Amino acid sequence: MGDTMSEMQPRDFSDVWTFVRVVDTGSFSEAARQMGSTKANVSKQVANLERKLHARLLNRSTRKLGLTEAGQAIYQNALRMLEEARALEATAAGLQTGPGGTLRVSASMAFGATCLAGLLPAFMERYPDIRVVLSLTDRYVDLVEESIDVALRLAARIDTLSVVARPITAIRYLLVATPAYLAQHGTPARIEELATHRCLRFGAAAGPVTWQFDGPGGMVGVKIDCDLAANSSVALHLAMLRGGGIALLPAYVVGEDLRSGAAVQLLPALTPKAYAGDQLYAVYLENRFLPPKVRVFIDYLLETIGS
Repeated sequence: MGDTMSEMQPRDFSDVWTFVRVVDTGSFSEAARQMGSTKANVSKQVANLERKLHARLLNRSTRKLGLTEAGQAIYQNALRMLEEARALEATAAGLQTGPGGTLRVSASMAFGATCLAGLLPAFMERYPDIRVVLSLTDRYVDLVEESIDVALRLAARIDTLSVVARPITAIRYLLVATPAYLAQHGTPARIEELATHRCLRFGAAAGPVTWQFDGPGGMVGVKIDCDLAANSSVALHLAMLRGGGIALLPAYVVGEDLRSGAAVQLLPALTPKAYAGDQLYAVYLENRFLPPKVRVFIDYLLETIGS
């Protein structure tokens, strides 16, 4: 009974944290230096952890340390433990002082610049103890590697194996062009006429592509020959405004242009099928103790743009 009770006592996991530090630094020596320990002691702790788990965690045969399959699994689980420990501390602190700390948010260039940035001042006024670092990029970021608290991603679906994906709002896409372009090339009245126009698309390659639309009679498509492709809605938007052709863009990018008359919506009876998905998600690491700064930020997004 006594042995069973001792096994149930929580351990301090110091060997696990040492293992994580070795992986993060890529060196026993550097891990020891950062921890104020010795290389021999660090190596002993990792060896003890391997013995307890009955598995080799590191390949030491090369000049650079490498993780075994078991080591990769233990490392990922250890990172989640660290996140939960930090979140637990943040939750306890938040109960006393309210949400605070640095909130690191990732978003696309277009959504961040045209929509999200304008929402942040009111959020920061509501929560003055939260500092926001906004990172804008059109690539998907690694939340762990880049220390991102929340990533706002546009997708049809999110792989939720190791993250939580909270739906925020649906995103509408619109087919648009400038009045000057239409005056010169004509305004398409039917979907088939798009094939005769200069078209701008989101993607990594120009050339033939099929645009699909949901219409009164169901899904219809048209094959077009794109003259310009770009992996940024910001770039496509600028090209469209310069008379480059007809573009398929999110409503949040062209909304002001439609109100001002700088752009015209085409074929409004049809709903374009989104090229990158039609749902905006707030993505964050799966964590039993969600940090208050993350929780209030997601609540704020749902409040301001959730509809």
